[in-house]
Amino acid sequence: MNLRDLEYFNCLCKTKNFTETAKILYVSQPSVTMALHRLEKELNTKLIIRDHSSTKFSLTDTGKILEKHVINIFNEINETKFEISRAAGRKIKLGVPPIIGAYFFPAFMEQLVKNGTAENIELVETGSAAMKNLILSDKVDMALIGSLAPIKSKTINATLLKTDEFMVCMSKNHIISEKERLDFKDIAKEKFIVLGDSYIHNKVLKDLFLENGTPLTNFYCTDEIQTAKSLISSGLGIGVMINMAVKNVDSLKKLPLKNPILFYISLVIKRNHYMTLDENKITNVLTSKNIN
Repeated sequence: MNLRDLEYFNCLCKTKNFTETAKILYVSQPSVTMALHRLEKELNTKLIIRDHSSTKFSLTDTGKILEKHVINIFNEINETKFEISRAAGRKIKLGVPPIIGAYFFPAFMEQLVKNGTAENIELVETGSAAMKNLILSDKVDMALIGSLAPIKSKTINATLLKTDEFMVCMSKNHIISEKERLDFKDIAKEKFIVLGDSYIHNKVLKDLFLENGTPLTNFYCTDEIQTAKSLISSGLGIGVMINMAVKNVDSLKKLPLKNPILFYISLVIKRNHYMTLDENKITNVLTSKNIN
């Protein structure tokens, strides 16, 4: 079976029109017709039903079967090309959200440099929600993703690397800084310094308010975590942040919630993803090191 004939048939299935198909493929219309005839002869079946009242046609039952398999064939071809290009030395695209990249990933760099994989890594930075889509569309090879619950999915493999906790942060002089743990009523009337929508912190805080039957209205928003820390430490408001991002900031008081909100960091790889030698090395480093 000729791949070119299958390519013509695949395009025909999308356009349902010989003239349009010929234009898209930059070939003559008879070339498309001959490709269809060769397939019908080889498979001993009619693949299309012509509608003489229009230029369109419909697929027969056997045509629909071939269409389904042709789609799979070309998906496999593209996947094969992709995996071969990776195995041939293309850089490994590792997705790392900004906060995970700043406060979690650096602990692994020394070992990645030692085993020779660091120079083959291209970091891709975006939020965790967008990162999952990049994994599924093969735009990144593997990723570190933050989530509010352990990741369970039929389409990706996730290995839990670390569990952290969201803390309420405030200036050391704040009146509630003397408490050991905070309830929602302790913070409900406070002004908040909020990170932008690309941060999971934003969702955590909004969900906390909604769960308690009130919207979050008294806040100042910034996309820069360092700016948020500075505003909080100066007493302009309080914030909710992952412990790893603030635990070493001496100018802030950090208090846990009575009902803890956990943050999970996982190494995520698409199921059936072909793992190169370097990717296995990176995986071994990320999953074997104990990060506190």
